[in-house]
Amino acid sequence: MPKSILPCELGNLNWPEIESSAFQTFISDYCISSSNRTVSRGYLNGLETLIEKAGPWSSIAKSCKVISLANLGKKAASPMLLQKAETLYFDLLPSFRWTISNEDKSTTIHSLITAVLLGLYEIITSTSTELGSHVAHARGVSAILTNKYSPFDLVCGGQLFQLPNPLSLKDLDIGHLENISTPTLKASEKFSIVCMPLVNSPWATLDPIFLKTISLIRKAEKLLGDETEATSIDDLQLLKQEAELLRTDYQKCVINLSKEWRSSLIGIIPSNSDSTRHEVGYWPGPVLGYYDLYVACVINSYHKSQLRVLNVIVRCHWAIIHLPQDAEIDPFIWEEARNLTLDIVASIPYYLAENVQVFLDQALASDMTSKAMVPGPSVGGLLLMHTLYMVSKLSVVDPVLKVYLKDCLAWIGRNMGIGQATMLSEHSSINLSDYVTQAHVLIWAGMLL
Repeated sequence: MPKSILPCELGNLNWPEIESSAFQTFISDYCISSSNRTVSRGYLNGLETLIEKAGPWSSIAKSCKVISLANLGKKAASPMLLQKAETLYFDLLPSFRWTISNEDKSTTIHSLITAVLLGLYEIITSTSTELGSHVAHARGVSAILTNKYSPFDLVCGGQLFQLPNPLSLKDLDIGHLENISTPTLKASEKFSIVCMPLVNSPWATLDPIFLKTISLIRKAEKLLGDETEATSIDDLQLLKQEAELLRTDYQKCVINLSKEWRSSLIGIIPSNSDSTRHEVGYWPGPVLGYYDLYVACVINSYHKSQLRVLNVIVRCHWAIIHLPQDAEIDPFIWEEARNLTLDIVASIPYYLAENVQVFLDQALASDMTSKAMVPGPSVGGLLLMHTLYMVSKLSVVDPVLKVYLKDCLAWIGRNMGIGQATMLSEHSSINLSDYVTQAHVLIWAGMLL
């Protein structure tokens, strides 16, 4: 919801009016409805219905009020609303702990989505001095989704939501696990958070290849991350071979995408040779569109994972033959990495612009001035920012593109009111991969509704 239509004089409204406005702003800003669940899961799809059924005094309704007020406070630059949201948040935490420990008053689905919403509150209001505020909620979500009492029978046992340092449900004080009332939303058969339809593929979903990538990255962090420990050449060779096989798997999956999941060319941003640093949205080249933001998010996550695999191959190569990190190797890897990165860059206007066609029209205007892009719903920035950050940290990505990606993160923070995006754009010297992985669990769990 554009800031221009928010209440200008919030102090003149009573709290029921403010809360109603905040809730509708949040729904417009952070929810994506899906008309075809076989193609797209949307984002927080069905949240309004869930809240209506739970009632206004439920933990999930209260947590939605917290995040709604915080979102509106960010949009309207209102310290009053942000303070009110913070007060309600800390008032809710003891109540939430009681709710999830009382088997007669809660269901796992309500506990899960409440934890997701409270985690999103921490992501939106994140600051550089409070880097890990969302971690407890992320670990709680991970514990619920990877436990046998999870309300969703996920492919691969929900391992896409597994964190290196998970909580057990006993740590969440949920009480007697055997007696937890599971909701009517319990899936009757296994399904994937990544509902990408693959044609003539050995995989029914992308979960297995994503899990193989997570395993590879963890091995790489262990072997390549500690420069003080000697790593055997044999171990590096095996890791490099595993990455090369996974690279081939990714290439096969791209070929088998269904038509609903293929990108479409919306337009082309002209090159401005006089510019040394491009404004956000104005990177020269194609602009790609997708079925919706959920599809765009999964495709970009796919490209990001491919880039991380390529990064492992390159780093192993450097370590094995002791090349300096700026040495040229296998030109096909660098070309593939650049193409994948540019595909992500080409999707940025689709994520961030209020109206991507209007934005393209102004980009093609005869005066050739780069007018600022009008921001669209904040969910676009939410679903994009972690991909931008992770790609900006990879050795296989062009340094000039890295600068552009960080500029995009700063833009999301300023224009979409997401504090974590601002924080990620500012911390260039610190590796926040674990921090981002935990936040990513929260964001992807919002696709389960």
